[in-house]
Amino acid sequence: MTDITRPHTAVGTRTVPDRLRRPIHFGALLGVSTGLYATTLAGTAMLQQHTDDNLAAARSPAVAKAGELRAANDRLAHAVDTLGQRQAALSSSYDGLRATVTEAETTLSGLATIVAEVRGAAAALPQRIALPAIPTVRVAPKASRAHATTGGSAVP
Repeated sequence: MTDITRPHTAVGTRTVPDRLRRPIHFGALLGVSTGLYATTLAGTAMLQQHTDDNLAAARSPAVAKAGELRAANDRLAHAVDTLGQRQAALSSSYDGLRATVTEAETTLSGLATIVAEVRGAAAALPQRIALPAIPTVRVAPKASRAHATTGGSAVP
């Protein structure tokens, strides 16, 4: 006797009730949908990778410029450090020079005092000094001391 209320499907020589076949259909449906989902995810990942590659290629000039700017910034920082060191050396040299200039000013002040004293002494001197006449003295020539005539060069 066959059950009319419950459908049966013939499989080979025997009949299997449809209620037993449903889990197989659900399993197949689950497997096919999982495969489709995985394929969709793989396609999406490939599209995303392609988009990322295009974006990286589009941004590569900007990345190169950023590298150049970073290198220029490093050179500028090095130049600023060098200038700071030179400024410190110049400041130290200036301090030494300032002490030397102060010492020179003190010496010049003392020299100015001496010059003022010499000017005062020079102002006290008369404008002209009458020098005395030098007397002239005439010396008479003496006779030669040669006593004999030798024919030499002396005058007899």
